[in-house]
Amino acid sequence: MAVSPFFNTATNQLLLFFLFFLLVVGIRRKVKLMDNKIAGILIALYVLIAIQGVLFQGFSYAVFYFPLITFYIPYLIYRLSGVTFFTYFNKVLFVMALFTLPLWILQSVYPPFDQFLRVAIELVQPLSWGSVPRSLLFYTAAWTDDIFNASLGIYRNSGFFHEPGAYGVFLALGIATNTLLTGKMFDNKNKVFIACLLTTLSTTAYIVLFIVLSTYLIKVKINPAFKMMVFFSFIIISIQVYQSEEFLQSKIQSQYKDQTYAAQNNFGRSEAYSGRFYAFFTSVNLFMENPVFGRGIVYATSEKASGEMHAEASYTYGFMGVLATYGIFFGIFYLFYFFRGIKRIGLLSRQPAYFIVAIFIAINLSLLTQIFITSTIIVLIFIIGIYSGNKKNNPHLSPIYIK
Repeated sequence: MAVSPFFNTATNQLLLFFLFFLLVVGIRRKVKLMDNKIAGILIALYVLIAIQGVLFQGFSYAVFYFPLITFYIPYLIYRLSGVTFFTYFNKVLFVMALFTLPLWILQSVYPPFDQFLRVAIELVQPLSWGSVPRSLLFYTAAWTDDIFNASLGIYRNSGFFHEPGAYGVFLALGIATNTLLTGKMFDNKNKVFIACLLTTLSTTAYIVLFIVLSTYLIKVKINPAFKMMVFFSFIIISIQVYQSEEFLQSKIQSQYKDQTYAAQNNFGRSEAYSGRFYAFFTSVNLFMENPVFGRGIVYATSEKASGEMHAEASYTYGFMGVLATYGIFFGIFYLFYFFRGIKRIGLLSRQPAYFIVAIFIAINLSLLTQIFITSTIIVLIFIIGIYSGNKKNNPHLSPIYIK
């Protein structure tokens, strides 16, 4: 459920039902439902929300349950499954990648199948949960020519997410966590993840994959001379691909120019504006306005609720979004323990420190383009970091959980 686009777009009411379900399972399994650490985190969040409510005069019933569905649900998942959750995550992602890849290929190369999906899209549109229609269960078909790559003549693969970039984020996360758990970059799961990531044609996903693969080449134990030859060949080929493909260098340069200009001139205040660079620099501006306590943990206190920001504008992506929303103290606290969570997972396969740092950087880069920085699975890594100190008496962080 942590990777399902349906779950990511679920209403808060459904998340509360899921919370109730986890509590019932937790009680039946006699897990620890509360301790000082998670209680302290929840109290800190409620205090921040209260302060933001006073400062920005916003209130809704979400102030009561938002910390529970955002931070307490991952805590319960941690108590129920421990680090093993990521083996389940990678298995689900692997099966879904295998399921959606042939559908994407058919839609890209067989026009009658593409037309069939286009008709199906219109039929299910009234049943869709959001603005993006889904033509098949667990598969998001190419619903518009906006995700058609003219230079390659194929659609970008969205998998079972709402758009290709989001799919690329979780494929990158799958590659990272699977490698941290197993110590193997090219097992069957990662081969499928890498192949599917390439079909997203996502600029960010490609850069993340480059960081992970290049760091892995440094780590792998092979003949030093051969390693250097392979490493530099990989770097040269990657640079050539970056410079030659339209959706890489030229796309990044044009987006950076347009979106930074939009952020500097506050275009999102009056119109729906989005993009990775726009979201980053807008978040920087918002953080500078409210550095200590942040703003917008719940919608009622956000710039969108007050009309200072267009309701459809995109910001608060990635680590900068955490700082802008939660303030500098909780933001740094979150990022620090997020890193510790990645480190703890990596220690299960005895990964070197520089590889863990590279994974941390890569995951954060991927999250700069999406809203998933406080999604269930990312917060779960933060929770693992919180509990990573007690290694001897914590079976949830033990290799025996890895199957």
